[in-house]
Amino acid sequence: DPAPQPDPAPQPDPVPQPDPAPQPDPAPQPDPAPQPAPAPQPDPVPQPELPAENIKRRISASTAAVLNMAAVQPLVFDAELESVRERLQARKMAGRDDPLWMTQYNTRNNVSTSAGAEFKQTLGGLIMGIDRLSQYEKSSGTLGAFFSYSHSNIGFSRGGEGYVDSYSFGAYAGLQHESGFYLDSIAKANLFDNNVKGRMNNGGAADGDYRTWGIGAHLESGIRLSNNNWSATPYMAFTGFTGSARKYALSNGMQADVDTTRMLRAEAGLGMDYRLILSNGGELQPWLKISARQELADNNQVTINNRDRFNNDLSGMRGVFQTGVHAKITDNLTGHLSAGYGRGAGVQSPWRATVGMSWSF
Repeated sequence: DPAPQPDPAPQPDPVPQPDPAPQPDPAPQPDPAPQPAPAPQPDPVPQPELPAENIKRRISASTAAVLNMAAVQPLVFDAELESVRERLQARKMAGRDDPLWMTQYNTRNNVSTSAGAEFKQTLGGLIMGIDRLSQYEKSSGTLGAFFSYSHSNIGFSRGGEGYVDSYSFGAYAGLQHESGFYLDSIAKANLFDNNVKGRMNNGGAADGDYRTWGIGAHLESGIRLSNNNWSATPYMAFTGFTGSARKYALSNGMQADVDTTRMLRAEAGLGMDYRLILSNGGELQPWLKISARQELADNNQVTINNRDRFNNDLSGMRGVFQTGVHAKITDNLTGHLSAGYGRGAGVQSPWRATVGMSWSF
């Protein structure tokens, strides 16, 4: 047998390695010093909006005169338009063919705008027209033309006065169905001769004169509901006007630049009338009408000395009350009277009065 091999010499256990020295926790870092909140900024102090009376004291008297004259044209246009509207109303109420007519009208307007215009306008005028009433199978129609002249005296609250002579002509048409539905339309053009006799703050004169043009239209639709001698007429209407821009100078050297003047109005109203037949064959037809008128145009700019801009804003709601009477005097002659009151949107109309006649032949 082979000789036995001795057991291998035992190997000593490996020298134990000490555990690595523990690393101390890193020194805590202090929280960053808190930053104080930024000091709050106070809200800007709101600037109060100057009331109209403060603006009127701030602007010069001659500036106010320019603003006054710029605000007059839509009022003249509207005063003349009312007489044509009443003519179309009379056609629907009476149904007689009296083609020649004329109306003398007067009105007063007290006006104030935030731009600084403030004045009293007294207007008187005369309008004459001719039309034709046509009968169709289920409706009737009116087609006519007119010419008018009016003169306005404008008293400025800051001193001085102005005058406007207006010449206008136009045409109108109305169509009424036997059911009561109707549609009226009016188109009108104006020539305005404007004369300014303003005052400066020191009492000196600031005079000027200029000429402008204007065009406008009116559209109205409603229904005339009748029961025996009573009638009620709810309606809606739209009126638009634009006056030409104009630059002119006053005698004190002030330069005025009046931008295009606009009026855009929506209206809703109700009219009522009663037909009374007299024993002598005559007729009386009293009527009244109430309406709400919303003026939409709010940007009528005026620039003074190429620097200072103002906005003659007469937008807003206005209420109008009107009443009158139509009278059949003879088979060929009819007369009418009317009066009215309006207020709102910077304009108070304490009175409006008309008197007129129409003839047939």
